[in-house]
Amino acid sequence: MISFLNPLLLFGVLGACIPVIIHLFNKKKAISHRFAAIDFLLQSNKRIYVKFKLRQLILLILRACLFAFLAMALARPFVKNIGGGNDGKNPTSNVIIVDDSCSMQYAEKGKPLFHAAKNTARNIIGQLTKDDKAAVIGCSLANSMIVPELEYDKENLLTVIENLRPGYSTTHITSALDRAIEILMSDETPIKQIFIITDLTRNGWDLKWFHDGQQKLQNNITGVHIINVSEGKDYGNIAVTGLEFQNNVFNKSGDVYFKATVSNYSPVKIKNLLAQVYVDQKKVVQGFFNIEAYSQEVKEFSFKVEKGNHFGWIEIPEDNLIADNKRYFAINEEQKLDVLLIDGDPKTNIYESETFYLEKALNPARGHVSSLKPVICSIHEVEGMVFEDFDIVFLCNVEMLPYEKIEELERFVKDGGAVVFSLGDKVEGSYYNNSFEALLPHRLYTKKIFTGNVLITEEQPLSLKISGVMHPAMRFLSETNINMLTSVSFHQVFYVEPAPLEGAKTVLSFSDNTPAIVERQVGKGRVALIASSIDRDWTDLPVKPLFVPLIQQLCRYISGSTTGETKQEILVEQNWQFPAPYDVGNLEITNPGGVKTLLPPQVINNEKYFVYHETHLPGVYSFLINDTSQQQNLFYFPVNVDASESNLEKISEKEITALMGETNVMVRSSSSGERREVVRGEAKTTLWGVLLLLALGILVAESFVSRK
Repeated sequence: MISFLNPLLLFGVLGACIPVIIHLFNKKKAISHRFAAIDFLLQSNKRIYVKFKLRQLILLILRACLFAFLAMALARPFVKNIGGGNDGKNPTSNVIIVDDSCSMQYAEKGKPLFHAAKNTARNIIGQLTKDDKAAVIGCSLANSMIVPELEYDKENLLTVIENLRPGYSTTHITSALDRAIEILMSDETPIKQIFIITDLTRNGWDLKWFHDGQQKLQNNITGVHIINVSEGKDYGNIAVTGLEFQNNVFNKSGDVYFKATVSNYSPVKIKNLLAQVYVDQKKVVQGFFNIEAYSQEVKEFSFKVEKGNHFGWIEIPEDNLIADNKRYFAINEEQKLDVLLIDGDPKTNIYESETFYLEKALNPARGHVSSLKPVICSIHEVEGMVFEDFDIVFLCNVEMLPYEKIEELERFVKDGGAVVFSLGDKVEGSYYNNSFEALLPHRLYTKKIFTGNVLITEEQPLSLKISGVMHPAMRFLSETNINMLTSVSFHQVFYVEPAPLEGAKTVLSFSDNTPAIVERQVGKGRVALIASSIDRDWTDLPVKPLFVPLIQQLCRYISGSTTGETKQEILVEQNWQFPAPYDVGNLEITNPGGVKTLLPPQVINNEKYFVYHETHLPGVYSFLINDTSQQQNLFYFPVNVDASESNLEKISEKEITALMGETNVMVRSSSSGERREVVRGEAKTTLWGVLLLLALGILVAESFVSRK
């Protein structure tokens, strides 16, 4: 069935009469000539007359067709293909998905794409009859839990559209499709349609979803209509896509170093792009980027800050998508921790001392630049040490402690202190089980020596591994660091008894699944057990790159330090999680808009955490920690947009059609001249382009024939 978007222009077909009228008024007769060879001339004139008449008839047809085709092309004809056999009278059920992701804030001539998306959604609602039902949903994570019901009230639907706002999260078209299918599956209307209004950025389409999603669409949906609000244009964009700080941002001089990545998602080289760094709302440094087309550049910045907690950002000049022209960061001074190292096996050669590698791991740069300040004492000097003067106490291959010091150690832990036991050849399991019974996170069983160098399972040295859910103290491990666990060798270990003590948690395991590092809470404090030595007598762990971050993070965790966690970058809509100190009741968070939220702690995997879900805005969030001393410590954490939203590369109509499989799908532009192309879900095949090509061909043919 052929229809027309502009049927009034069909009156232009009457223009086909103009060549006929001209032909009738311009009708010519053959001229007769009288002379001797009249018979020959009569025959020749008859042949010429026939050719003349034929050429005139061809010109008449061509010119008439030219007017007719032009008129029909201007009327914009299309062939309707109504999914499910809808004849325009059957009611329909419709779910309108409006892309409200960060890329929809792209503005051309001051108007964001989201503005065009809302207009398109209103237009679709305007085409529905009183018997049609519809629902409107977004496709951001903020709306992922919202599953509205289909309704007839068009005014209410228009109100929903009016209240939609573009967010800062990534595009989740397939998540929205899941919700749309869920809404439509429970409806009995035979014609069920999904409208997706989007800019067609590639990152929003989860290709894996369509392995099963194709069948879900085909079984439950009559048709899918995709409206491209970017009008098929390829948009360029420049964005700050990454920040990388050094592990310890503070040094003696107060210098901070970080690397910034700026990406150019456009076909044009960018020259002398100004980037400015602000700390505590004051500009501290700037630099320039020169980036090739479809490339990126990394540049290092440095500046000085005073000790304390700070926030800031790096920004580039605004372009059509301003949401990714800033990237935020936070600098939280690490909490100072005093650590007592009791060396149970001191040596004349310091390199062979039990605490040599441990001291270097706690303070790699010397001069107490690190937030961990170690103090070493021998077993003979421990009598003069007061445990309460320290935050953490290490017992490194300690054979025994005086009874009074054991009692002091127990009080120290129960009042909030932290203790780490590392073992060695001087340790006797029975003595530790009896003397440190109130502290040990796991009872010791027996020593095991691995002497073989051949591939025999029992004789192979052990390595480290993550068992089950990653322990909070090991969150610093990247994929590379996790792979490094297998490179560590343990030639001698202490096996612990099979039955764990109440509250004991395994931080790391040996490769044979026995505990390597165990911790548990005792009173207000924590105790950790390393089931091997802390020097090189039993293992090569101290000379591995993993050793320093492992020891530092373990110390921060068992001491309840509030640092480290605040360095992690959070992306919009991701949950922010922070370990709850033992004596903290609530935590107050202030978002970039000034809205305050009071968070109570909650238990996750038997650990207390503060969890914040409302990370909808990019920017710097601040939070207050109220400790037992009634001091309020202000910390910061940054929330940034996902860099994937900065790449505005489009997915093609051909790819979408392939993803949808046998589902009836139509992809079209949202330009104002085509607003009524989707009426009650009618798919169409446009014909006006073909007619214009035919008119052009006729014009060329007419020119050729008329010159003969």
